[in-house]
Amino acid sequence: MSEKPPPTLERYDGSANPDNHLRIFTNAMTFYTNSDPVICRAFSLSLRDEALELYHTLPLDTVDCFATVETLFRKQYASNRKREMTLAELVNTKQGKDETLKAFIQRYNETARRVKDANHTFVINNLSSCLKPGYFSEQLYAKPPKSMEELQERIAEFIRIEDMRNSRKKQHEVPTNESKKEGKQFSNKNDRPPRKELT
Repeated sequence: MSEKPPPTLERYDGSANPDNHLRIFTNAMTFYTNSDPVICRAFSLSLRDEALELYHTLPLDTVDCFATVETLFRKQYASNRKREMTLAELVNTKQGKDETLKAFIQRYNETARRVKDANHTFVINNLSSCLKPGYFSEQLYAKPPKSMEELQERIAEFIRIEDMRNSRKKQHEVPTNESKKEGKQFSNKNDRPPRKELT
């Protein structure tokens, strides 16, 4: 064992993506030790609850190296792994009628990141057909960005425009204090002006 204490990691409880946990663990252990038996033992320090119980119920002589631990771990929590998306799913990711550009772009980017074979050119050229009809989709189609950086700059510009429009729209929808008072002025019997008595 190394003289320095093992790295402190967030402990895995069996509910999250196992690939992320393994990536974080192996990266941390690279700076700690290169001894495979030590890494196998230290792995239990990164587990808690159900995952820790499972680790301690492994039959004797099951683990011969850390590669075996990784295989068993991934197999046990395979249902928690993020499913890879296909190009067809990215093509079919469409902006909803009332969905803001900001919300849609976040969803589109998340899908694009999960598509294994999606290159930047495809992601850029596909976007205009996924947006609802309008000025932004027309601009992207007429003059496609040459890079992801340029695309992100143009998206940020149009999100600012959309935010400004939505802000103005809300201002026009909210009645002013005066119109509220006018609406309340004769809202019930007690608020009505007194009637003149007939003589």
